[in-house]
Amino acid sequence: MPGAGRPRPFDLRDLGRGAWGTFVHGTPRAIVLRTAFALAKANDPRPTWVDIREREGESDVTGPTEMGWIPEDRLFFVSPADARPQDAVANMALWSVVRSDEPTAVIATFTDFLRLPPTVQDAVSRVGAAPSRPVFVVANTDRVRAHYPKDVVGVRPIVEAMLHAGVLPIFSALGPPTPGRLAFDFVLEARAPSLARWGAGELTCEKAPPGTSFVPGATVPLADLAGVAEYFETSETAAP
Repeated sequence: MPGAGRPRPFDLRDLGRGAWGTFVHGTPRAIVLRTAFALAKANDPRPTWVDIREREGESDVTGPTEMGWIPEDRLFFVSPADARPQDAVANMALWSVVRSDEPTAVIATFTDFLRLPPTVQDAVSRVGAAPSRPVFVVANTDRVRAHYPKDVVGVRPIVEAMLHAGVLPIFSALGPPTPGRLAFDFVLEARAPSLARWGAGELTCEKAPPGTSFVPGATVPLADLAGVAEYFETSETAAP
């Protein structure tokens, strides 16, 4: 229990109690990635993880991928070049499969989904038909920030496309973020001096739906969050 004057801890399970998208940013990268993993695991025992990086196996960050916490069938790698929006593909596919009598909203959502990178489309399609809404993490989105919209109007259709596909999206990025982050329902910032000093780290809520334990402006120590500490304390490669 938090002491007197200590902020009430967030309930990480709140992220999955609605059709909501989450954006977590901050520094250093290892802190952001492990926090994103903790958020995902609190809402899905087997989350899907898309890792944006130059090449599989190349990383100096000790995150969930390097720790071996993500099963092979739930882990997807995509290079920054391949993670760019697929506008041309979306336009061609739209003409070939969408009926002329489809409602405008349906056409827009379908097109936005097709603009997602092929690897992401494939991963979403594999998990989107589950009975409950599965968690889908897109990690290291700052590596493709230059190729995507930077405002709420441009980013929200991407979030809506994934929600429409039946998944619960969690995006992570090294800060500083763009104003487009506010297109997500939850916006969280995870910060610590370093991975070794994660105990001095904090999670700040910048935006959250009303009625959840996440209060905009509130900051909670990472060590006070149930289901988070285990992903910082372990140094083993086996999944926790």
